[in-house]
Amino acid sequence: MHALLIRVDFILATLLLVVAPLGLLGASVRRPRIRGRLLAYWRASSLLMITVYLMIDGRPVAYVAGNAALVCIPLALWSGDALFDAAGRVPESHGTAKWFRWWRGAATIFCGASLLLTLPALRCVWAPGTVACQNWGAPPRELHAALPPSLDPAMLGDAAVGALGVYGVYLAASMARAARRMRGDDA
Repeated sequence: MHALLIRVDFILATLLLVVAPLGLLGASVRRPRIRGRLLAYWRASSLLMITVYLMIDGRPVAYVAGNAALVCIPLALWSGDALFDAAGRVPESHGTAKWFRWWRGAATIFCGASLLLTLPALRCVWAPGTVACQNWGAPPRELHAALPPSLDPAMLGDAAVGALGVYGVYLAASMARAARRMRGDDA
């Protein structure tokens, strides 16, 4: 049952956190406020791809990165990030805004539910060989076999570690900007 929940979580994450926002990004080309929010989302959700690459190589830090992504995504959707300030409401006058608001709510709920499912997987950082941890690693390994089978998992893992460093700088900048906004120092 647990393996099935993990697989469903992976599939829903792909549909809700990859496919749907790609469609919304295409529809928001002429809607700068929505496009800005979606670009902030994509910067935050890039941590999910980093997580998948880390899991393909079996690196335990993937479990921490995955949980962090599930926290960062709703924050970026509702508050923006270092490069985009999401202050103000999304205009209500067109269909793209309505779809965006629906998707943002659904993505936020999904991230919360998925976080509840994945929090116990943090044990895999210290005990990656357990059956539960192997279940968490199965969908990314299957994705690797289906998409880029010629790429070495270790190379993907190394690239993900480098990307994680870059992401850490982005996250620090986003947190610093949020702190300045809270103090009222941000222009």
